[in-house]
Amino acid sequence: MLPKVVIFGRPNVGKSTLFNRLIKRKAAIVADIPGVTRDNKGLKANLGKLEFMLYDTAGFDEVNNKNELSKDITDKIKSIINIADIIIFMFDARSGIMPFDYSCASILRKIKCPILLVGNKVESETQKNQAYEAIKLGFGDPLIISAEHGIGFGTLEGNLSVLMKNINNFSEKNNIKDNNIRLAIVGRPNSGKSTLINTLMGKNIVLTGNQPGVTRDSVMIDFDWKGSNIQLIDTAGIRKKSKIIDKIEKLSVESSIDSVKYAQIVILVLDCNEALSRQDLAIASHVIEEGRVLIIAANKWDIVINKEEVRAALRNKLNKTLSQLKGVYLIEISALNKKGINNLMESAMSIYKKWNIKISTSKLNKWLNTIQQINPPPLKSGRVIKIKYCTQTSIRPPTFTFFSNLNGDFNDSYQRYLLNNIRDEFDLQGIPIRLIFKNSKNPFIHDL
Repeated sequence: MLPKVVIFGRPNVGKSTLFNRLIKRKAAIVADIPGVTRDNKGLKANLGKLEFMLYDTAGFDEVNNKNELSKDITDKIKSIINIADIIIFMFDARSGIMPFDYSCASILRKIKCPILLVGNKVESETQKNQAYEAIKLGFGDPLIISAEHGIGFGTLEGNLSVLMKNINNFSEKNNIKDNNIRLAIVGRPNSGKSTLINTLMGKNIVLTGNQPGVTRDSVMIDFDWKGSNIQLIDTAGIRKKSKIIDKIEKLSVESSIDSVKYAQIVILVLDCNEALSRQDLAIASHVIEEGRVLIIAANKWDIVINKEEVRAALRNKLNKTLSQLKGVYLIEISALNKKGINNLMESAMSIYKKWNIKISTSKLNKWLNTIQQINPPPLKSGRVIKIKYCTQTSIRPPTFTFFSNLNGDFNDSYQRYLLNNIRDEFDLQGIPIRLIFKNSKNPFIHDL
């Protein structure tokens, strides 16, 4: 296993900025507002020749730990630092040492793992001199960095390297394989996404609550499902742009949409107590456009009264509005009461295999000849169109290229004919498919 490195400190010291720098993408929300991060987030990071699992944590604030949400946040911070191999204890050198920093230091003195004291936001000699005030915290001389500007990362790499040599579970980079299936859970606020994550994991991993907007960042969690390594991605609720007025919510929604790009399977969670909205369909359309596997989880199904009526209405609307994804999977679940979860995951793994399918050119062309005889392509400017051959040029999603004697795409109705027939012939219901049309000579003509 890779070493686990946890970034810890009071709110707004730059933990998420450092996290994004080391994983080399904006996976954590960053804003000049204390308390933006709520959930712990872990991803593989690289620093020079080092590779490790890096965890971003919420700002530790035991003083304002008054409501249930704040207590949950504090509990999750304490749980993640207890499994750390190395802790980066970060403070803001620009503002100097504060009482919260001493509270953080008191927590860390009870932890039995190496602590690396890091002073962030140092961009001048004055700030550098102020940073050494942190010696009072009792963890030796601080490392001086600027996460925003990438200053001091060579020293950070050197110190981490020394600490990692003493970790028993350290593995060389070349022995690590990234074969996780990335599964994102998306939907509108308060539809039950985080509850579904906690049900899958069998424990309260991510924050939940009755009020919308509890989840802000996209949270990645390693999960094993019957031998399959899965990285679950919990996302913030996605509302219409016109309803978003808060800066943090805007950043949260952007993070959720970005998570779809990095996922392979996307579960769209619907609240069955509410009508299927335009926003739900907009999210589904975005997933399809990205070419990802889409499964729709009809959540809170256990409290639906007229089940047959609701089921028929959902399926009818999906067929009409998502016609480009014929046969989209609709799974009825109750995340809170753990119903339908096995069916959901088995469907996800089944459709994931379809998404990776590779069909031989010979089978495709046998199919193509048959359907052209049944329904030949329409004339184009009075000329006969003949599709010479077809081949699969990509997977994930399956992409098929058709070569014909004329330039340009076929009309929409004939494209739908090809798409529906290829789904039926090769059992590709419920996955996105891309069709490409080209004018070219048959490269296999000499082999015929």
